[in-house]
Amino acid sequence: MTGFKVGQTFRGKQIKDFVKLSNGWYVLKTENGKSPQDFKVRLVYSLEPLRFLTPKHAHFAIDLYGKYCACREKAIEVFRAIIDVWHGKPVEKVLREYHDKVRGLPGYDLEYILYALKWILEQEDVNFTGRPERKQKELDEICKKCQITVPEGREGSQLAISLLCDIISGVHPVEAFLKANLDVRPVKRR
Repeated sequence: MTGFKVGQTFRGKQIKDFVKLSNGWYVLKTENGKSPQDFKVRLVYSLEPLRFLTPKHAHFAIDLYGKYCACREKAIEVFRAIIDVWHGKPVEKVLREYHDKVRGLPGYDLEYILYALKWILEQEDVNFTGRPERKQKELDEICKKCQITVPEGREGSQLAISLLCDIISGVHPVEAFLKANLDVRPVKRR
């Protein structure tokens, strides 16, 4: 395999879009079944042999915590870059602005973080059907404390952003996951 094309299939699902990262990895956007607009994000990190995973916003929350532990100031810059992309700034422009500011941090490369999260957060918005008013107010308050404005139509992805807000504010990931009502239990074996 030498790469991907829009329209071809990957694991039985049509590829809607893809980005080839500078390290040779691919971030794919494939069709998914929740709605006609739904999609799944995949990371292909090896073509021969084929190796891939489905990144989740929780992976990036843990990565942000690791960056925060290594260098709080640079981790805040990663967070700001994520927020810029969430607000609609083009990934390429954000990468140029923040690349040097986050150099030397452990974990995921900024390029992967921004391309993958851009689509993961969009997917959260596409699949969003609403939440209780009390929970929405709680998320609004978390974002407000971090001086983050929620773009119109991004309430679905606001849960993931509020999780990142908590982590960049020094909350341990397990506490942040529980607060966001995300499952932190180990996967049950079948």
